Amino acid sequence: MKIQRQKLIFAIFFVISIITAYFFWDLINLKFRNPNIIGQYSINNYNATNDILRYLFFLILPCSVFIIYKYFTQNSFFYKINNFIKFREKNTSNEKKILLVFFLAFLIFMFFEFLSVQFPMYKVDSYHEGQKLSAAYKYFTEGVLWSGSYITVGVYYEALSSSIFWNLFDHISIGLARFAEIIYLFSFKVLFILFIYLITKTLQLDLKKKIIFFIFNSIIFVSLIDYSLPTSDNISFREIPIIILLILFTLLLSKQKTTKYILSISILSPASMFWGVDRGLICNILILIIFLYLLLSKRKNESLLLFLFICISWFFSYLYLGEEFQYFLNNTYLIFKEMPYVHGLIHPKIFSDDPNSTRATKTIILILINLLISISLFFKKKYPINFSKIIIFLSLISAGSYLYALGRSDGGHIKNSFGFPLMTISLFVSYIILRKYLKNLSNNKSNILSGLLLIFFIFNIELNTKKIFSFSKRLNNYIYLPDYYFLNDKEENLVKFLKPKLKDFSCVQLFSNDAIFNYVLRKNSCTKYYFVWSAASKFNQLQFIKELPKAKFIIAGGEKNNWDYPLKVKIHYVYEYIIENYTLTESLGKWNIFVRK
Repeated sequence: MKIQRQKLIFAIFFVISIITAYFFWDLINLKFRNPNIIGQYSINNYNATNDILRYLFFLILPCSVFIIYKYFTQNSFFYKINNFIKFREKNTSNEKKILLVFFLAFLIFMFFEFLSVQFPMYKVDSYHEGQKLSAAYKYFTEGVLWSGSYITVGVYYEALSSSIFWNLFDHISIGLARFAEIIYLFSFKVLFILFIYLITKTLQLDLKKKIIFFIFNSIIFVSLIDYSLPTSDNISFREIPIIILLILFTLLLSKQKTTKYILSISILSPASMFWGVDRGLICNILILIIFLYLLLSKRKNESLLLFLFICISWFFSYLYLGEEFQYFLNNTYLIFKEMPYVHGLIHPKIFSDDPNSTRATKTIILILINLLISISLFFKKKYPINFSKIIIFLSLISAGSYLYALGRSDGGHIKNSFGFPLMTISLFVSYIILRKYLKNLSNNKSNILSGLLLIFFIFNIELNTKKIFSFSKRLNNYIYLPDYYFLNDKEENLVKFLKPKLKDFSCVQLFSNDAIFNYVLRKNSCTKYYFVWSAASKFNQLQFIKELPKAKFIIAGGEKNNWDYPLKVKIHYVYEYIIENYTLTESLGKWNIFVRK
């Protein structure tokens, strides 16, 4: 009776905590401080920190109630937590070879799917793809990184990715830049399969159940992404550093010789920041959690080694980048400080009829469930310790990764944040079912189930024999397609109209969201602000104006001129400078040509 009464009291307080967190959503409303940036937040006098605090409060309050419940109902509360953290479980699986066969077979399937890929032929997104292509072309031709481009996502994502492939193939094209993203998607799928293989080995299941676990979760994980580049997946390949860190953490748990894994984790500290500052921030927070875990688990030598390697990694980054390192620090500081106000959207209230509220609510609730499961795992001895630690780490990744959606709360970004929570619950629930509800699974039934899952996996991926054998020819044709092929008629007409006029100009400045034109015209931006919409703060606009005298030719307007807010409103200081110092000479469609007076 006492136990039932405790559970009832907990249930009541837990429901109250959810209701309280819901009602506090609107009550958390920090005073707005005008950052002099035109955007959704400033127009609505809304403090960007509200979204973060509301999200964290909604997670922390119910979790705190659950922790308090555990504190009063669990004997030796702190001892169990301490023992859980310190206990180091060794991988004693003697079925590595058989599991390895399945792992290698799935890699082969992934490779054949990659060879079957249909190369994307859609017209170029002059805004998003232009962001990457123009920065990459400037690096390719001038060798400048942050000093030459105001990087809003990450220097690898914007400047290095496409240029590396252009160098490898000794050719510049939109098709080759897109092929780079296909490579990243393939790599992401391979990393998924590797992670599932590693976590499967930690399970205390017989071989037949391990095979079912491996195949089932491979289906779930791989289905989260596809090779259709324009569509928004449940998870983005930009999470590659996070999944690599997850794999390294899994290896760190079960291996005795860990120096190489600690070194790899330390390299991820700067590398993830160069890959993308948003993912880099989360990755470094997770690395800090790994450091604290090693420290608390009495693995002090490994924790000190990790700290030392991180310092060395950053020091070598500083030495290698030279002056660019200071530009990196300045650029990253401005992005963290300003970008929420530049492109932020107010997050929809959960359980409301706000746009995208259903999608946001579903994701946040799933994250909360994962966190509650993780808290309970500290006190559950029936699960493998390493498996429990991986689930806890994945839950933290899920909670942290939703911060991307808080930065820009549209449907696509919220959808991107659903992948990690779904992965976490898939791993945990499938293990529970196999361990608890399929205890007496016969060999025949397990073979049938494994076979059905394997067939479903194969049919769930695209395999085309004709495309596989013609991959090399198809790729060659694709990467050598002229850039005009990917432009719409209006963009193509503008390029043909402008090219003869630009022979005597060393650079071209955009005052347009069509960032693609620096690339297709093969003329670098005269300022570092090729992605002009991002220069919305007064500080950046004044820097923009300082660099503008180098620009003799400006392309303004365009099809995406009114995206978000019109540029003459968004970056009005720059617009006023252009009107005062440049003359409108010609127009074509929605584009205007300005020449310096």
